[in-house]
Amino acid sequence: MLRDRPSFLARYALTLATVALAIWVASILGRRADPSHFTLFFAAVMVSAWYGGLGAGLVATVLSALSLDYFFISRSYSLALDWSALLRLSVFTLVASVTSSLTVARKRAEQSLLKAQAELERRVQERTAELATANESLRAEIAERRRAEKELWRLQGEMGRVERLAALGRVTGTIAHELGTPLNSVLGYTQLLAQERLSESARRRLSVIETQVQRMGGIIQHYLSHTRGSPRKNQIRVHELIRDTLVLFEPILQQQGVKVTTSLAESLPVLLGDEASLQRVLINVLDNAVNASQNGGRLKIVARSSPSTDAREAGIILEITDNGAGIAPELLPKIFDLFVTTKPSGKGTGLGLVVCQEIVKAHGGTIDITSQIGQGTCVRIFLPAAQQPVESVAAEGAPS
Repeated sequence: MLRDRPSFLARYALTLATVALAIWVASILGRRADPSHFTLFFAAVMVSAWYGGLGAGLVATVLSALSLDYFFISRSYSLALDWSALLRLSVFTLVASVTSSLTVARKRAEQSLLKAQAELERRVQERTAELATANESLRAEIAERRRAEKELWRLQGEMGRVERLAALGRVTGTIAHELGTPLNSVLGYTQLLAQERLSESARRRLSVIETQVQRMGGIIQHYLSHTRGSPRKNQIRVHELIRDTLVLFEPILQQQGVKVTTSLAESLPVLLGDEASLQRVLINVLDNAVNASQNGGRLKIVARSSPSTDAREAGIILEITDNGAGIAPELLPKIFDLFVTTKPSGKGTGLGLVVCQEIVKAHGGTIDITSQIGQGTCVRIFLPAAQQPVESVAAEGAPS
């Protein structure tokens, strides 16, 4: 059966209608049979076969043959049963039947072709969709592989950095251990000298020497504690940390003629960490700033609260800005690499900023540097706050 085939009643009603239409048109042309009459009835047969199928075409053939003989061939509107009438009826029926069969076959072929085209289009669409999906998956896989390769290169670089830092840590621990004994000896003799009769200025200078020796001893103990395990973490008040560091650095600032101004927020959260380590970060950064500024330079220390965001938690931002020579653009991306320094040969080791970065990372923070040649450098340090209510601390904002 053909798809979408009309109902039985519709097919045969159409057959009767086409034959009747052929009779009506032929009667208008004239009552005598001529070629145009046969053409009309052939058209009726073809239309019936096309829309109604082979059965409807045969019915139309029979009706057309009888109508031709009754209305247009016989003179008395009757059916002649002589041999000539039967011959005409047979020839017409044969030709009409063949025409009907060919019409039905053509319709079936066209429908089969349409069905094949629809199936082909469906398969092409499915295959196109499959290829698009496969292409998208391939692109995603390539992108993922590229990300994995970048991550692998980053991890390899980080492993190399960790290995160099580990070696540096072992060397530092060894040096710290070896320096402990002579520093203790210097501290003992300094304390003995303090018991003798000295002028007030000499006693004050001796006190500074003793303080600095004790600080060096504390640094040595810190590095030794790192080789044995993690140091203890205590509450740190940023105002006090900056004030104490500037007191230690005051002789160097006076000697170099560098002025320092501070702008510290009145209320800053308390940090949790190793105060000696964070003080070394400030000392290293200040030392670099003083060396870059030379005589008549100006430094500015800013401390402000940093609210929590989606990217990081609440904390404190420290900014140390100088008006020195600045850092060359080609050197700035490598400034945290081992043994990279902007100082002249023999004056820098290229370890200070590496140590600063590791200390800040160990406290969960970040350190960034921006610089312009001839205009100066800004070191920005973020440190997360302790997980406790914020404490108000009085600002020490007087210029030094």
